[in-house]
Formats: sequence, C-alpha cells, structure tokens
Amino acid sequence: MSAWRLGAVGDDYPKPSSYFLGKIGQIRTSKRDGEHLDLGKIEEVHGECDCSPMGRLRSWNRLGAKTNRPNREAVVVVDVEGGTISDRDVKAAREVAQDVMSDQDFQRLNDRVLDVARDEDSSLTRAARDRDRATPRDVSGIDSPRLRSDLPAQGDFRRVISGRQRKMRSAVKNQVIASAPASQHRAVQQMLAEPDPGQWQRVNRGLHRAAGDVQQLGAEDRKVVQRLDRVIQSYERLNDRSHKVYVAVELPDTHRDVQRLRDIPVNLRPGSSVAFDQFTVARHNLRETPGHDSRRHLVFEIVTSRGMYFGRSDSVEDTTHVLPRGMRLQIVSAQYATYETESGGFDERIVLQVREIR
Repeated sequence: MSAWRLGAVGDDYPKPSSYFLGKIGQIRTSKRDGEHLDLGKIEEVHGECDCSPMGRLRSWNRLGAKTNRPNREAVVVVDVEGGTISDRDVKAAREVAQDVMSDQDFQRLNDRVLDVARDEDSSLTRAARDRDRATPRDVSGIDSPRLRSDLPAQGDFRRVISGRQRKMRSAVKNQVIASAPASQHRAVQQMLAEPDPGQWQRVNRGLHRAAGDVQQLGAEDRKVVQRLDRVIQSYERLNDRSHKVYVAVELPDTHRDVQRLRDIPVNLRPGSSVAFDQFTVARHNLRETPGHDSRRHLVFEIVTSRGMYFGRSDSVEDTTHVLPRGMRLQIVSAQYATYETESGGFDERIVLQVREIR
C-alpha cells in the first residue's frame, strides 16, 4: 500500500488517518501564522513528488479530496421521447440526466444552423437542399385570421370537433393521398397502417437518438422518413386552418402520478421548452386521446398549422392527426381543463398548453 508523509517524518510505514489530519492541521495553522506553505514537501513514499500544478492538485486529492469537481448529484429530468415505444398513439417518457438533454439541445441548434446555411447555398437545387436537411421544412401557413385560432383560455370547455370540421379536413387528406406517388403511399402504409408498429418504433427511436437528424439514419429508413415528410408537407400546403390537437405522454414508472399541478415534472412546467424529434400521433378530441383519464399520462394541448389529418369524416369517431418530426415547442400554461366525454357528460384533467417555436 502506498503511504503518505509530510516532510521528513522518518517512519516508512502507513500512518493512521488521525496522524494525517493532525499534520494537515499543522500546515493550515502555519499558513495562518504567516509561514509559506510548500506543497513540494508532500511526497509519496514509493516515488518522487510531482510538483507540477496538476501533480500538486493530485497530491491534495489523495489526502482527502475525492474529485476535482464539486460534489453534487446529477440533476434528473423527464425526456418525453426517451422511453421504450410500445404504441403509435402514445409517447413514452424516461428520466435522464439533465446533461444528456442539454447535449441533445445543442445538437438540434447545430442542425438548425446548418439547415439555414444550406438554404443560402445557391449552388444547390431546392430538392437537394431539402434532401440534405436534418428536419423537414415548415411549409404551412394560415392566411385568413378567421381560420387562425389560439389556445383555449382558462376555464374554456373542450368540446369535440364538429362533423363539418372533420369532413373539411378529410377532404384535403383524400386530395393529398390521391395525388401522392406510389413510394409515398408505401411510406404511409409502413409507418402508420401496418398492424405491426415495428418500423414506426425503430424509426422514431432512431430519430430521437439522433436529436431529430434524419441524416444519421440508415439509407432505407431515411427514404421512408423523407417520403412521409413530403406527404405531410403536401397537406400543409393545401390546409387553410389551425388545428387544436392533443398528444399523450406516458410517464416513466420512476415518476409519481400527476394528480396536482405541483406533480408535473420540473422541466415540463410553464416557461420550459420541449422538442418532438419523432413523428407524433395526436387527436383533435381530448376524450379520444389515450390516457385522457389517467394520472400516469401527461397531455399536451397544441394549436398548430402543422401536420396532416388522418382521421375519418363519417360517424366513426377517429380524429387522428400526425404531426411532423422536428417540432420545437414552449410550454406556456399548465391548467385543469374540463372536456366533453363520450357519454355526453364532462370530466376534468391537467393539460400542458404549448406553442410552437418557429
């Protein structure tokens, strides 16, 4: 065992910790009395003293300090897309170290800077620039103020979407599907319609690990993703109205139930931002959203011009809406929302209202 001594102690056997504490106390006392503290006198019995600045620091650490960094525990936050995906309809959350989330935020920022720089390169065609982007271009827009809506106010009752609204959105969907090439039809089938959600799970998992950068996926998955991107963009170009949609996030087992506002994860409270790297399945009706009556789920309320309606227009209640990948959002409110239930009554739950960051 390597023993330590101060100066020329003379004994070459290991000293008890009380001995060293006494000697360190003598050094501190001498320094307070005005004497010079010579760290070079601290040496290892089985080797020469390393008197470089880092060597001296290591010597002091061996005398008691465990690390050069402050002794603090890692801050844990909830990553809304970090869990294991089991269903297309619900995002799966996971608790992760805050440093991991910060690294992903930096990567997203870097990707946005590169996308902007690429758009300014006149030597590339529009198709080439879009092909090489990390995230899809936002081509949506609402011209009419009458058709542009905002988040519900505190106390507003969340009614179901009307049959007329469903028919109008479904008509645009049918127009897009009818004009889409076969390759885009296959992408929709593989990602959204196959009974086995395996490809949806794999692709979305890869997108989140890459902080939304599709260029980090394999060639085949990248093609499928960009084809689905183009289907959604086709709908966004034709769409003329805002969508109010709801997104469910299943909490990790390590997080307590959300029964009150104070139970909301600290990094998902008003003023915080959140990123959707993955494609997201949403609903226009709160009562249709998975987990709407569960304390193990968070529900985001979003008003946006993005995404594509994949729901029905007839008597079957299906208001499915797929949001594009690469969305950045800010949480502006957490409130209790009263909503219409299937029986025609009402219920109440906490919703997190978010706005897009563009």
